Amino acid sequence: MVTTVYLVRHGETDYNLGPRYQGQMDIPLNDNGRRQGDLLGQAMKNHHIDEIFSSPLSRAFETGELIAKYHDSVAVTAVRGLEEIDVGVFTGRMVEEVGQEYPEVLRSLKENPAQLQYPEGESCRDVYNRMVKTISEIVEQNRGRTIVIVSHGFALQNYIHYTTGKPFEEMGSYIVNNTSRSKFIFEDGSLMPETVYLNKHDHMAESDFSQWLKK
Repeated sequence: MVTTVYLVRHGETDYNLGPRYQGQMDIPLNDNGRRQGDLLGQAMKNHHIDEIFSSPLSRAFETGELIAKYHDSVAVTAVRGLEEIDVGVFTGRMVEEVGQEYPEVLRSLKENPAQLQYPEGESCRDVYNRMVKTISEIVEQNRGRTIVIVSHGFALQNYIHYTTGKPFEEMGSYIVNNTSRSKFIFEDGSLMPETVYLNKHDHMAESDFSQWLKK
């Protein structure tokens, strides 16, 4: 029995462009983010999809809806555990400002994400554990189906690292583009997938994406 999973990052928001830390703030897609999501929906309209699962945050959920509108009777279900990392006291603040106050945190984010701990927020280990647990549960409950999971840049970085089979401590910085999709195949009862491709965003030009890597 084969289970197919597409991991999708939400579309662009104004905070991506700020650049400001979003974390678990419920920041909506901007107009370009909705355009990205619609183009992704068009790119995936000939893909067989049974169901879409999303972070409850609106930027992810709306991205899921933009995919679903090209598929009759495909629902979008919000799932706790797929949210972005809680950035604590960084929430809503400008990246440049925070970098001056907490250079060691930004250094961890770029150079050694496994050591990351946001003041009054989550650690990288927290996010890794909940993303692996949540996606594994979704896969177990949807064996033999094709599903889309919409989440966030840093949260997805953690799960993508898990799929490599490397130790948690060896995680590098790898943020996929807004509305990119990454495809994984789960064989039989396995919870460790085969990677088909990562960060595919052929529905958009490279210049259309914000390259800000810290949400």
